[in-house]
Amino acid sequence: MYSQENVRRQKISEVLAIVAMALVLTYITDSAVGQGKQGFLPMNAVQRGMIFGASSIILFFLSFGIGIREKSKVTTILLIAGGAVTGTSVLGAVAIGKGGLTAIQSSFLGVVIVGYVIMGLGILRLVQKK
Repeated sequence: MYSQENVRRQKISEVLAIVAMALVLTYITDSAVGQGKQGFLPMNAVQRGMIFGASSIILFFLSFGIGIREKSKVTTILLIAGGAVTGTSVLGAVAIGKGGLTAIQSSFLGVVIVGYVIMGLGILRLVQKK
C-alpha cells in the first residue's frame, strides 16, 4: 500500500519529468527554427543551451532520484524518451554540421553521453522489479 509520502514523491517525479521534456522539446524546436541563428526565443544558442538544455538534464536526474523507489510509467517513459531525444538530437545536429561526426566537440559529446545515460536510467526503471 502506498503512503501519502510515496504518492507525493511519485507525483513530484512525474511533474519534474514532464517539465524536463517540455524544456528539451522547446529547446530543440527553437534550434530547428533558428538553424544556427536566433529562433523564436529571444536568446542566442549559448543562452538557450544553458537555460533549456542544462535545466532539462538536471530535472531529468532529479525526477529519477526523487522517484527512484516509486512505480510510475509516466516517469519511466519520459526518462527513456527524453534521454533518447537529447542524445540523438545533438548527435544528429553534429552529424549534419560541418565536418560531421569526426568534428564533434567534447561538450557536444558530453551532452550525447548524458542523454543516453538518462535514457539508460529510464530503461533501468523499466526492468527493475518492484
